[in-house]
Amino acid sequence: VGHGIHVSGIAGASTNNTFGMAGVGYNTKLLPVKIDNQNGALVASYEGIVYAADHGANVINCSWGGTFGSGQFGQDIINYATYNRNALVVAAAGNSNNERLFYPCAYDNVLCVAATTENDAKWSGSSYYWRVDISAPGHNIYSTWGNGSFISSSGTSMASPMVAGAAALVWSYYPELSSLQIAQHLKNTSDNIDTITANSNYKEKLGYGRLNMYNALVDNFKPGIK
Repeated sequence: VGHGIHVSGIAGASTNNTFGMAGVGYNTKLLPVKIDNQNGALVASYEGIVYAADHGANVINCSWGGTFGSGQFGQDIINYATYNRNALVVAAAGNSNNERLFYPCAYDNVLCVAATTENDAKWSGSSYYWRVDISAPGHNIYSTWGNGSFISSSGTSMASPMVAGAAALVWSYYPELSSLQIAQHLKNTSDNIDTITANSNYKEKLGYGRLNMYNALVDNFKPGIK
């Protein structure tokens, strides 16, 4: 439960109320979807994506996953959300500090998010690989917790909802865009961090760059090659 509360706060906690922290999605509505059982096993993860897509979610954040995907079943569900429901699926790249693909992040049509520090270096635990699309801060992120409290936590689980909230905000500015166009726009307007010395070993494995919400809201649209 705590993990979901923290993730939700990053994406969409209320703003301008002098309480705690502000979610990046400003006034976005949240639809929490329970995908685990009482033991914490993810028993309805991909089904949860379908549920969210069918209930009108424009952006679906997946701060979960594993190195073993669901094969074509998982890809079909991502495709259903993307093409049939025009929903953008955003997912965490994993916290294994290696290049093993992490699903659903590594599926086609998913906006795959790695985590960085406040200095734009790869967060020590973040996985990195060629399927990563974009990076976002995921180190010591302050967000909501149980009983009206707040804590700091680190992980790609924190970076993913930051991108998801940004996607929702940008989409509210440009409602005529498709889900994949929103994803490409976020990538196009990100800041290149491959040139940072600390990231020299991860070149082209942290996506297009680190999320830049300001650029995404004010920059002109650029062509993107996928």
